[in-house]
Amino acid sequence: MAGNSKNSDKSNNTGFFCGKAGYYARYRRGYPAEVFDTIVSRFSLAPGSAVLDLGCGTGNVALPLARRGLKIYAVDPDPEMREAGRSRARADRVPGISWLAGSDTTLGALGLPPLRLCTMGLSFHWMDRPAVLCALDTLIGPGGGVACLSRTDGFFSHLHEGWGRAVKEVLTEMLGDSWDYSGRLKKKLGNEKDRHEDVFARSPFSAFEVVEFPVRETFTVDEIIGHQLSTSYIDPVLLGERNAEFRDRLTKSLLALEPSGTFSSESVVQLIIAKRA
Repeated sequence: MAGNSKNSDKSNNTGFFCGKAGYYARYRRGYPAEVFDTIVSRFSLAPGSAVLDLGCGTGNVALPLARRGLKIYAVDPDPEMREAGRSRARADRVPGISWLAGSDTTLGALGLPPLRLCTMGLSFHWMDRPAVLCALDTLIGPGGGVACLSRTDGFFSHLHEGWGRAVKEVLTEMLGDSWDYSGRLKKKLGNEKDRHEDVFARSPFSAFEVVEFPVRETFTVDEIIGHQLSTSYIDPVLLGERNAEFRDRLTKSLLALEPSGTFSSESVVQLIIAKRA
């Protein structure tokens, strides 16, 4: 999921999800049901409550909330992501979602109703975070707030051990030092002190808490490959003329590491619940 960073080109640090919506919808893992139960409880959401899911991607946050009877405005700049989300909603017969073209920089032009909540799942880091929280302050009504989701296995942390290290080695073999197509690793290393929590503390939604949900998951070789092809750091060349080579190399590397082809991973989903002080 992303903010205003998926519909341009690489020279502007954008366009990193072009052509990846199918992989995103199929292979990106969602969140435990407890995450959404906590969101509904902490913000006293009721059927029909208006919720903005900003940087909605293919609906990993929008769909579970809509199933709970909420009115969801799912906003994303990438038309492929929105269409994949619509397809998921139709297939699962989930009503109550409006899929809108937009980003963190166009919130004022979307004609949104008064909101109870804005959710952001793995998208906040793509945005001008202080600016978007100020914009949300004008859209979210009294008693409402922001719910921001992240995972401890995100932002390249999984590339340093186990099957993740095998992924990184294959990427480096194929692409050299330019394997981080999006440049996010370099950006992250340059902004280690600028945590989401620090941004919220300086924002209109400065009364926040972090709730953690441990997650244990298993992955097949196909799921690991599909997940990689959904990421911002995968160069589009790996989606095209070198797709078969990438799959073959990574499959061999993963099976050499674990002949059963089944891998386990432990991580933590972190939920920031932020309200006005």
